[in-house]
Amino acid sequence: MNCALDGKLTVLSEQEIDNLVGINYTGAINVAIAAKPHLEQTNGMLLNFTSSSYTRGRAYYSIYSSSNAAIVNFTQALAEEWRHFKIRVNCINPERTKTPMRTNNFGAEDPSLLLSAEEVAHTSLAMLLNNKSGLIIDIRKDGR
Repeated sequence: MNCALDGKLTVLSEQEIDNLVGINYTGAINVAIAAKPHLEQTNGMLLNFTSSSYTRGRAYYSIYSSSNAAIVNFTQALAEEWRHFKIRVNCINPERTKTPMRTNNFGAEDPSLLLSAEEVAHTSLAMLLNNKSGLIIDIRKDGR
């Protein structure tokens, strides 16, 4: 089963649900745990990524959307928890972005409606240079 498209909750197997949660949420937890010693030594930043689907659950995307909402809450909670270690934790929330994974999942789309991967990368790099923590940064095609 595709990691982005999960379908109707009642037809997903337990393994498919575990895979979706594992890819979209547990993976971020594991990265945070593994990165903490280095981030603590360097006063670094953990930069998570979420999907705009976190703002509203959508039919056929229940696990995906709720996992992305979890990433946002995880980011905010970890930012508070790790503040005394001088580790910053933030999250990037790009709108639909032209990537190979998106093309594989949704087919060809009008490129004028999608962010470029470069736009997301530039914003991510700018965030890494920021001294703030606990932020959820929306990147939108219209610049809002």
